[in-house]
Amino acid sequence: MLTPDAGVAGGTIGLSIADAASRVERLGFALVNGSAPGRPGGANLVVALRSAPTLAHFDPELIQHWETAAGRGRPIELTRASHLPLLRPYAWGPIRIVDRLNEFNSFLSWGGTLRVEAVNPAETLAVFASPAPIVRWAGHSQVADSLAGEVGAFFAEIKVPIDFEPGAESAIAAASPVTLYAMMLRRLVRRMDAAHLPWVAEVDGEARRIRETAPGDWEAAGAIAHDLGLDRG
Repeated sequence: MLTPDAGVAGGTIGLSIADAASRVERLGFALVNGSAPGRPGGANLVVALRSAPTLAHFDPELIQHWETAAGRGRPIELTRASHLPLLRPYAWGPIRIVDRLNEFNSFLSWGGTLRVEAVNPAETLAVFASPAPIVRWAGHSQVADSLAGEVGAFFAEIKVPIDFEPGAESAIAAASPVTLYAMMLRRLVRRMDAAHLPWVAEVDGEARRIRETAPGDWEAAGAIAHDLGLDRG
């Protein structure tokens, strides 16, 4: 049996396969605690890959995400034909699930652990589990979460040092999901005093939670941001 990951302050991250399966009995995918990763089990994106579409909901057939190899990010695709079972880290960035009509739903994640298992001959489950948020970004069956624009903008911003500064990509790749998340929170906290923004209460609560439960990640986020020149905005 594949085992769950350890999360913030020693908590357990990741739904059991039985629990994950129950979330998608009538659905093609389900986001659990996506914007509330401090809840038991952390944030989880469950995707069901089935041999035949149910035609009752969005029916994923392909999953696209990122992983890190030798300090560099690379795109990965998963289908029911992928080698199973698997348990491995996945990297920060977009997760996209695509159906047979090429419709898609996309999410943004700070990285975590991916488990993929065949629960029966007709159904494979993929569970993306993270101690940091997994937010709805865009797509066929959902509306973007309140912080999705900020997460996407931050991911675009950290690509600048990755593209132009030696060692930046490996430094970011080595950071934990919570550290990367804290980098964005620290940046947004600095902006909160300058404008009335719709996500102020959410960011304030999450920043307080990370400072209390993962102070090492909070401090590491500040150090990485400083080294890469990302603490000036």
